[in-house]
Amino acid sequence: MNSEQIKKWVDENLLTKQEAMEVTQQSLTSFNQSIEAGRLVPFYDHGVDRSRVRLYLKSDVEAYAKQVAERRKNLKKNN
Repeated sequence: MNSEQIKKWVDENLLTKQEAMEVTQQSLTSFNQSIEAGRLVPFYDHGVDRSRVRLYLKSDVEAYAKQVAERRKNLKKNN
C-alpha cells in the first residue's frame, strides 16, 4: 500500500473525536464516559495529555451510534 492509498483508507475509515461525537449525537461528557466505560474503543491512540491523538474506526462508531439510539428510544418509551 502506498502513502496515497493509506491516506484514502484513513479518510474513508477513521474518525476524529468530533466526527465520532456527531455520528453518535453525544455531548462531550457522554462521549468521554463511553470511552472510559469501554463501550467505544479508539482504533488508534497515541501520545499523552493534550498531545494525545485518538482516531475511531468509522464502522465501530456507527455500530455504537445504533446502540445509543436504541437506548434513547427505550428511555423515551419508559418515561
